[in-house]
Amino acid sequence: MKKIIIESYGVKIKIETDLNVDFENIKINLAKNLPNEFKLLKEDTFDHSFFISKINSTFELHKAEKVSESETLDVLLEQLVSHVRVTVAEFAVGKVFLHAGVVAVGGKAIILPAQSFQGKTTLVAELVRNGAVYYSDEYAVLDEKGYVHPFPKMLSMRGIIDDYTQLDIPVEEFGGVAGTKAIPVALVLITEYKRNAKWKPEELSSGQGIMEILPHTLPIRNKPEFTLNVLNNVAERAIITKTKRAEANKTARLLMSLFEEKLLKFNSIHQKDEFRRRKDD
Repeated sequence: MKKIIIESYGVKIKIETDLNVDFENIKINLAKNLPNEFKLLKEDTFDHSFFISKINSTFELHKAEKVSESETLDVLLEQLVSHVRVTVAEFAVGKVFLHAGVVAVGGKAIILPAQSFQGKTTLVAELVRNGAVYYSDEYAVLDEKGYVHPFPKMLSMRGIIDDYTQLDIPVEEFGGVAGTKAIPVALVLITEYKRNAKWKPEELSSGQGIMEILPHTLPIRNKPEFTLNVLNNVAERAIITKTKRAEANKTARLLMSLFEEKLLKFNSIHQKDEFRRRKDD
C-alpha cells in the first residue's frame, strides 16, 4: 500500500492506493493546483482520505464512497486533483473560498463570482491584458477580515483546442504578473455572459450582495457562521454590482472604467472603517 499525506490551508488529506501510481506526478500537480499552501506531512494524521483502486477494467476514486471513475488512470488522477482542491476549498481553516476570478488594481481587489463554463477565466485574462494584477481564475480566498489572498495557479483557458479542453497558461503569457499579498476587496461584480448584452451595472445593498455571492461560496454548509461573518466583512466595504455582460474584451474595458468610478466611494468607506478600528483600539 502506497500513500502520501498533504496539508493545504490547514486541511490534512491522505491519498492511498494499492496500485502502481506515480506519486511524484501527483505531488507536482497538487502543488500547482494549491499554490502558496501545499506541504507534505510525515505524521499519519488526516482529516479526509482518498483511495484509488481498480475494479475489473475501471479505475475508481473513493472518499468514504465512490466519487469518480474512469477507464484510464491518467484521467482519474486529474479528477483526484480536482476533488482534493474542492475538499480544501470546503474545509480550509480560517479562510472562505468563493468560486470566482480575482484581479487587483492599485492594491484593491475586483472579485468576479461565477461557476465553471461562465467565462470567468477569459474575463480575468482580458483584465490582466488591460493592466490588472492576477490573483486567481478559480477561487477568491478570503480571510476573516474579508481580505482576499492570492491563489495564483496558471490560468485554465478553454477555447484554444475546443470548448471543453483546458490548457494551463502562465499569467506572464498575457503580459501580467501575479499578486503576492492580501488586499481589501473594492468591487464585486455579479455577471454572466449574454450575447450582445448591454452593460447596465446596478449597485446592490450589502444584503442583496451577500445573497448573490452565497451560491458561489464553498464552505457555507460546513461553517455557516464563520462564512457569513466573512461575507459581511466584504459586503460592508466593497461595492457590489450586477449586470449582464457581452464579450470579455469589451467587458474588461468597461469594468476597469467602473472600478475607477467606484474607487472614490470605496476609499471613503474604507477610511471610515479604519478610523473606527483605531478608535476602538
